[in-house]
Amino acid sequence: MSDHICPRCQFVNAKQSPVCVECGQLLDDDLDATRPLTMPSRLQPIHTLIFQIGDDQLSISLKLAERIILGRQSNHMADRPDLDLGRFKAAEHGISRIHATLECNEAGIYLMDLGSRNGTFVNGQPLSAFSPCYLANGDVLRFGKLTVTLALVTEENGDNRFAVSTHAKSKTGKLEESIRLMRV
Repeated sequence: MSDHICPRCQFVNAKQSPVCVECGQLLDDDLDATRPLTMPSRLQPIHTLIFQIGDDQLSISLKLAERIILGRQSNHMADRPDLDLGRFKAAEHGISRIHATLECNEAGIYLMDLGSRNGTFVNGQPLSAFSPCYLANGDVLRFGKLTVTLALVTEENGDNRFAVSTHAKSKTGKLEESIRLMRV
């Protein structure tokens, strides 16, 4: 026999289906095949980056395998950066539309220039395009001509179920940018 007939709703399911696709009834009574679920550890580092940009402080939390793209928004582009630096006169500072990315992995937070026209710098040193540079507390970043001082706070064993990183938060209230985080 090549099909499973559901005892509850009589729906004909494929032989390999362990449950009825119509009603969810368990089709195979082989409970020995059931294994306990292994839950992934939720205790992973949570990194909070605080950018000091002029009078404003911008706070961003990143969890493992999260990435944001920094740049400036343009009406002529379908792709938009996750964090728009337009309010900081991005065009006048030479920030590209898709300028750089911040990513989080097991080793920490790194910054990578995405081939921007006016460059990305860490502590005065230019970054080569597409070469990651790991960040540390107190680093001075420059996107084009826009200088940003970085405060980096790492909670080593944070319970990331409660880490909210969907909004960049501004200390002065001048900036409330929504960011979407993309999974690697």
